[in-house]
Amino acid sequence: MVPLLCGLGASACTDNQPPANGGCVPDPATIDCAAGDASAESLGLVAYSCTGTARPDENPIYLDGVPQGLVCANQGGLGNDGTQPYCCSALVTSCAYDPVAICDPGTYGYQCRGADRPEALNATVYCNQGVRDGDLIKYCCSGSRQPADCIQSDSVGCSAALMGWLCPAGNVPTAQDLGANKSRADLYYQLCPIPTPASNPNYDTFCCYTPGLVPIGGTCLQDMAVPDCQPGRFGFACYGPDTPEQNYPPMHCPDPGSSGVSAEGYPATLYCCDFQ
Repeated sequence: MVPLLCGLGASACTDNQPPANGGCVPDPATIDCAAGDASAESLGLVAYSCTGTARPDENPIYLDGVPQGLVCANQGGLGNDGTQPYCCSALVTSCAYDPVAICDPGTYGYQCRGADRPEALNATVYCNQGVRDGDLIKYCCSGSRQPADCIQSDSVGCSAALMGWLCPAGNVPTAQDLGANKSRADLYYQLCPIPTPASNPNYDTFCCYTPGLVPIGGTCLQDMAVPDCQPGRFGFACYGPDTPEQNYPPMHCPDPGSSGVSAEGYPATLYCCDFQ
């Protein structure tokens, strides 16, 4: 048998050394990818154990701009042997892992093409509201369910066309807080008014409007910082010549827009409107 030769300064001499960032292997014997009463097989999921920084979904491809990759959910912390468990889609999807996505700690990014959210492709992953970027929608996801900041509540007393929310002071409802119904978050944009203080000073209430699709070319976005816009009214910052009434027909803006800057600091025309 010919001995394995190692150069000076090389790492430990072995004939099966994994790549520097680690590797992944299927591991259904020790990782349970079932969800509720559904088995991993029925959900189309495969279990993996990964070493180092490796992920099962880390090498997606793009075909004519369409992402092609796995969707994976990290399953808790590292195992006793230092490996990270994952539950991944068995088939390639129209989503791709995005290693440069800007996401909160404990979450990681995907970019997807089409109507399917990552949760529709992997029942063990949880994602926030998608953000459109050209033809793709970007998400921040985790294998752990993230607590909702706001709670949908019918007790707020909103009209039939609006949805009531109760939020810790300083938070604003987003469509991702809709939980199982948040699939519409990527195509339908929830608009919320200036918050109204609740009887408990630690909370605010909102009566929000979930419109249809924003028209192509629409530039008016929700803005909670419009000066002198009172609680219960809807503030907007418009970056183009259109108005909130043109983008969202139920809105009525009695006063002409004023020049200013959006909450993000960009030049915009600001409006304070009412839902009719």
